Amino acid sequence: MKKLIKHTLLALAAASAIPLMAQPQGGDWEFTLGGTGDSDQDFDRGGFGVNGSVGYFFNPNFELALRQNVNYSARTSDDEWAGSTRAALDYHFLLGRFVPFIGGNFGIDYNEDDNSWGIGPEAGLKFFVHERTFLLAMGEYRWSFDRFRDADNNFDDGHFVFTLGVGFTFGGRK
Repeated sequence: MKKLIKHTLLALAAASAIPLMAQPQGGDWEFTLGGTGDSDQDFDRGGFGVNGSVGYFFNPNFELALRQNVNYSARTSDDEWAGSTRAALDYHFLLGRFVPFIGGNFGIDYNEDDNSWGIGPEAGLKFFVHERTFLLAMGEYRWSFDRFRDADNNFDDGHFVFTLGVGFTFGGRK
């Protein structure tokens, strides 16, 4: 038992001596892949799907991303396949391995029957497990509208979207 404790302490000491640049840098690109869940406001109807994104950091804090979701939705009386393609702008708080972020997104939502615009705020947390690899948890509140002037009227009819995934940063650093 003493040997196990000794080896564990030596491994922890060695791991802590390795420098970890666990934060995005200006010029970095980011790729994420995750699973999503979605629910109406009462959490009694929803769906699931996959989510991917590609983002670019203008500086260590601001990221512009393109996101794609493909979902199986059971929010209406008929189950259906749906998706969304949207742009997001997020601000990251650099706290070492923990990198919380807030922002918003805008794009198009589509299903088997029609298309509509979607908009919403988002927040999340990236936990870096390696220099360029992180775990991701994100939540969004999205609402849809057909015409821009009707966007504020549909806020109460929105839905929550949750994502858990993994992400990678690449490029940018020297």
